[in-house]
Amino acid sequence: MNDARMTLTDADDGKSVTLKAGETIAVTLPENATTGYRWAVDSVDAALVTVRDPEASYPVGAVGSGGLVTWTFVAKAPGITTVTLKRWRHWEGDTSVVQRFRFQLSIVR
Repeated sequence: MNDARMTLTDADDGKSVTLKAGETIAVTLPENATTGYRWAVDSVDAALVTVRDPEASYPVGAVGSGGLVTWTFVAKAPGITTVTLKRWRHWEGDTSVVQRFRFQLSIVR
């Protein structure tokens, strides 16, 4: 369940965000799982941020079409970190990365 107070989209790549500890932020990105390219967390500081399981939303009955995936991040402790996601084919490794999404997160008390 997405209870984020703010949602970023692909247009927000590189954005800086400030949250209080305990607040959440969601990142919603386009994805087409049928191509094998899926979004995954590339880097996050687990001491500062908790990552929830992603939620995919694909149109019903639209085989082969794309949809959206939403990642939710929970600010745990004060600090500054960069969260990076990558769109890739996990079985092909990092050479298959076709896109990255980053945002800087400042967490305050």
